[in-house]
Order: sequence, then structure tokens, then C-alpha cells
Amino acid sequence: MVLPFLCAALLGIIDGWSYVTSSLSMRAGVKTAANLIMEGSTNDTATQAVAISSWEKRPADGQVTLSRIYVCGTTVVDASTLCSGPKVPSVYVQIQASATWTPPFTFGVFSASSVIGHMEVIRVR
Repeated sequence: MVLPFLCAALLGIIDGWSYVTSSLSMRAGVKTAANLIMEGSTNDTATQAVAISSWEKRPADGQVTLSRIYVCGTTVVDASTLCSGPKVPSVYVQIQASATWTPPFTFGVFSASSVIGHMEVIRVR
């Protein structure tokens, strides 16, 4: 009588653990890239490669993108645009990771794959 409930609870715990560890692993890759940016890295391609390589057990569709955003006040501008006064625009680096998490057991609330993602924005100037 109790065994089916214990099995159901165990499968739920395994699925939940898988989801959390996948999400934390992805966040670790993004954090590695963020640390490189904060230390002065200007090579976005290399930073992206490091983020991907530090993402443990990355799913096949897991990807990391870096983009630089230039802002004058509250307006997004091109990299070559000067703000009024003539000031250089503020520069932000957006690091975004996404992947599809697939549960080890198709069960209950974890009956389907879901998209997980994480984003960090770092001001560099």
C-alpha cells in the first residue's frame, strides 16, 4: 500500500533534483562569463566559449549569447553614437543562456520538457 506512494515521491524528488541541478549548472556558466566581463574581458567570442565550456552537462540545444548594449540616458544607441555633451554611451553586456530541460522520468508535474534560461546584465562603462 505504501510502496506506490514512496515510489511516486522518489521519482518526483529525482525529477526535481535534475531540474535544479540543470538550472544551477547553467547559471554557473553565465556567472563565469560575468566574472570574466567584470575582470575586463573584451573578447565576447572567447567569453562565450568559456561560458559554454564551464556549463556542466549542457544539453545539446544549450546556448549562451553575449550582446553589448549602448545607452545614452534611457535610449539605446549604436556603438558609434555619442551622447549629448559629447559623452560616450554607457555600455552593458547582456549574457543570456537557454536550454531545454528533459526530465529523467516522465511523471506528474514533470511530465514534459521545459525551457530553462538565465540572464545577467553587467555595466562595463
